Amino acid sequence: MENSEEEQKHVPVLLKEVVENIITKKDGIYIDGTLGLGGHTQKILENLDKKGRVVGFDKDVENLERAKQKLKQYGNQLIFINNGFEHLKAELEELKIEKVSGVLLDLGLSSPHLESSGRGFSFQKDEPLDMRFDLNQKTTAEVVLNQFSEHKLAEIFKEYGEERFAKKIASKIVHERRTTRITHTSQLVEIIEKVYGPKSPKKKRIHPATRVFQALRIFINDEIDVLKRGLEQAIEILEEGGRVVVISYHSLEDRMVKRLFKQEAKDCICPPEIIVCQCEHKAKLKIVTKKPIVPTEEEINENPRSRSAKMRVAERI
Repeated sequence: MENSEEEQKHVPVLLKEVVENIITKKDGIYIDGTLGLGGHTQKILENLDKKGRVVGFDKDVENLERAKQKLKQYGNQLIFINNGFEHLKAELEELKIEKVSGVLLDLGLSSPHLESSGRGFSFQKDEPLDMRFDLNQKTTAEVVLNQFSEHKLAEIFKEYGEERFAKKIASKIVHERRTTRITHTSQLVEIIEKVYGPKSPKKKRIHPATRVFQALRIFINDEIDVLKRGLEQAIEILEEGGRVVVISYHSLEDRMVKRLFKQEAKDCICPPEIIVCQCEHKAKLKIVTKKPIVPTEEEINENPRSRSAKMRVAERI
């Protein structure tokens, strides 16, 4: 399992920037809420002393097993949790950990999900339409595409993918599924390409299936609500001076992070029409990154998947 093809391809996004921003003390406890193959965690551990620890979360048991093999030299400096980061507080309570020095959430898909999971995360491979991170849950992309109403499908594509042809694609899916069940990524890609029709030569345009695949994945894994709940807990468990670092890859996630950071950096969050504060809200954060940190041209050339990444950092006060 060590030195697998996925590990060789896997390049952690904004690695140097993550380490520079998250580590505030060498003997601290840090959370990697999206462990994946452990690239960020490994670099964090390299920069801690022997008392420093990382708790790594991942819903995907296959990812955890790979990371355990890759990082076994760190022994009890690394704790593995087979759960999502929306369960941060409960899992840390089990470990008798009250406060941490930093929390990292890298919201991108891990290399195994794209390269070898066989769950249909990538439109570049013909795979079953699954798209679940947690295989214990019941709803798959196939279920959504074949059982949801045309209206609901259009709503998903519009809300979570910001897809401009959401209604047309939903209509085409419903038309096609009357005769043939949609079970594989190639079928969905073909439907989307029919809606888009002949395209002019494109250098920078994304593949027409990108937004629909993104929307399905976000909906099936409830990613926006999970992000909100996880971020709120991350802020609560940070010690004074501790930092939360979030790397997002599309505007829905980035807006959520920006909005929550901004809210938690203010004392009063009452509506403007309320003259005297009634919320009794107190600022918990100081925003470190006024503008998001983005990859350099050099990193984008080396790792094209990093091109849409935006990193925001806030510090507990």
